[in-house]
Amino acid sequence: MPQILLVNIPSDSGKKSYDKAFPFSKTINFGLLSIATYLKDKGLDVLIFDPFSKYYRDYKRGIVSEIQETMPLAIGLSCISGFNYPPLKSISILLKKKFPDIPIITGGKDHVGLIPQEVLLDCGEIDIVIRGEAEIIIYKLMESIINKQPISGIPNIVYRDENGNIKETPIVNSLILDTIPSLDYRLYPNYLSFPPSIEVSRGCPHSCKFCVNTGTKIRKKPVAQIIEDVGVIIQLYKIQNPCLYFETPIFSFNNTEIEELIDLKKGKEVQFTWRTETRVDYLSPDRINRLAKAGLKVIDLGLESGVPEILARMNKTQNPEKYLKSAAIALKSAYENDIIIKINLLFYIGETRKTLIETIKFLEQNQQYVQSVSAYPLIAYPGMIDNVGLQSELESFGGSIDQSKKWKERHLMAVNPSDEFTYRELDEEIGILIGKSYQSIQTFYNQKIYGYFPHNVSYSEFETVAKSFGIEKLPFFYNAADRINAKNSLMRILAG
Repeated sequence: MPQILLVNIPSDSGKKSYDKAFPFSKTINFGLLSIATYLKDKGLDVLIFDPFSKYYRDYKRGIVSEIQETMPLAIGLSCISGFNYPPLKSISILLKKKFPDIPIITGGKDHVGLIPQEVLLDCGEIDIVIRGEAEIIIYKLMESIINKQPISGIPNIVYRDENGNIKETPIVNSLILDTIPSLDYRLYPNYLSFPPSIEVSRGCPHSCKFCVNTGTKIRKKPVAQIIEDVGVIIQLYKIQNPCLYFETPIFSFNNTEIEELIDLKKGKEVQFTWRTETRVDYLSPDRINRLAKAGLKVIDLGLESGVPEILARMNKTQNPEKYLKSAAIALKSAYENDIIIKINLLFYIGETRKTLIETIKFLEQNQQYVQSVSAYPLIAYPGMIDNVGLQSELESFGGSIDQSKKWKERHLMAVNPSDEFTYRELDEEIGILIGKSYQSIQTFYNQKIYGYFPHNVSYSEFETVAKSFGIEKLPFFYNAADRINAKNSLMRILAG
């Protein structure tokens, strides 16, 4: 009998309009797997329920059935985004009605963990909200539940006491893992149906205004441990030369660590290629060359904008001109090393036709090396607007927050960045046209096989689903005419 059932809450919609296009696209919930690995190492029995692990006609019935069969001492619900929040509420209501004596714990450091008081007021069925990373805290909670001891002395939680009053305990930042565990993939249900990935580091020291990971402690997994983890994946999945996603908020391994990765791959005869995400100022031609030798094939690069004043406004860099020159050099170097750079653009506060034309100009100047662009509007997570003064900045450009019910229910703020653009048209039209102008269907697939599509999804299967969903709604061009039409449509919109 498991002492805790950990549940991956599905989202009710995607961040982007096309996120639900490919039903076989799915990723392991690293937070849950890390918690499960940690608890198991501490001697606890733990079970994970993920509705994506197999087909459920009604996944809520699946959760209820799992609980009825195992009767855990606690239920942990993972809510990593506002898009998971409406299902979190409905599942909590269902579970508390069916199992009133089992405490319901929820966490998600980038969403519910930022608004614990609101969550408990909003959803009376949830008993405890964890703030920040959860491994150590949930272990302490389980110790208290198992031993029938009070939880009031456990830091980093907001909870209901026996009278239903909401209480909070102090935040202790030292209660985070100093080392990242090697994940026990066997704890994840039907793990072979998920694309193989490895968590390599946590934390980001930078202070971009739009991000909730700012100023957090970086902890890197030792390179030797990464190689061991790859060996485990090869053995478990029974695939040679896997396409891996190196999960991290920002890949920041130094040259010595990269050389160690190259040497250990060669010495242990472990073959794999990988994808990760990083910043412009991390990359240089020399470093890109080293990363290519280490097997890097795809970089998610947070360029964000080609406009110096917007880069400065979002606190992306203190020297925007140097930053954009470095980005152009990195694009060329990656292209020459057979690495796809997926440029991430963010339609930020103050985005207008003029600023978008300037960003497109940057892309056109480097079009020989631009292979992929993903563009999307700003979603402000809880606390961001008030905490860093974005609200007044937004008003100065005639922008606003979308006040529709669907966003309020999610505790997210969709941003209309100026009086010229709405969130919706940037998401559903302009962002897709930018993708179609610079990314082929083959390049899109070549990225997605790293971390998003299971390793057995063929290009033919992907293409069939893409056509069924509608190529016109997807951010890539199918042929040359498609690309030309997208660019012409984009420029007509920007011309006003």
